[in-house]
Amino acid sequence: MNQQKRLMFFLVLNFIVSAAATATVLWLWERSHPSMPLPAAYAALPTSTVQSQPLGSYPTQAAPAPAAIPTSLPNGQMPVLITVDNVFGVGNLQDEYVLLKRQGEGELSLTNWVMDDGSGNVYTFPDLTLLPNASVQVHTGVGSDSVTDLFWGRDAAVWKEGKIVSLLDDQGRLRATYLIP
Repeated sequence: MNQQKRLMFFLVLNFIVSAAATATVLWLWERSHPSMPLPAAYAALPTSTVQSQPLGSYPTQAAPAPAAIPTSLPNGQMPVLITVDNVFGVGNLQDEYVLLKRQGEGELSLTNWVMDDGSGNVYTFPDLTLLPNASVQVHTGVGSDSVTDLFWGRDAAVWKEGKIVSLLDDQGRLRATYLIP
């Protein structure tokens, strides 16, 4: 009987230690990887809207949709579309970034493209090419650029509710817009 009690003690202890370790790892993960909302469905045409509400709620007004302006490719291929999919961490310099998503065939060079907030804050893209279905995050703060993350180098947050993110190509043509809800 004594051996059974001892075995039970170690099983319970193992369970407690495992649960505590799992909870700690999940807590640390959540702190270093903030939750992002589920991606909203978005349309390729600038006239469409996206219904984006919390689960269980019903829309009273359509949310603004990311608008993409098709870019033609030679030889009748599918158009290249790029959207400003969302702005995360609005108003918080450490968390604030704009997510750009790309659809279509072929490569899309963003070199010298511009992201504009309409208030004089402009980000010019470095030498960057997006492949089909690729995305890139443009962080407002300081950091080291990579193929998936670009850093604006600002010392204050740029985005707030009601601002429009505009994406212009290297010729100054409007290619995508997004109204921050």
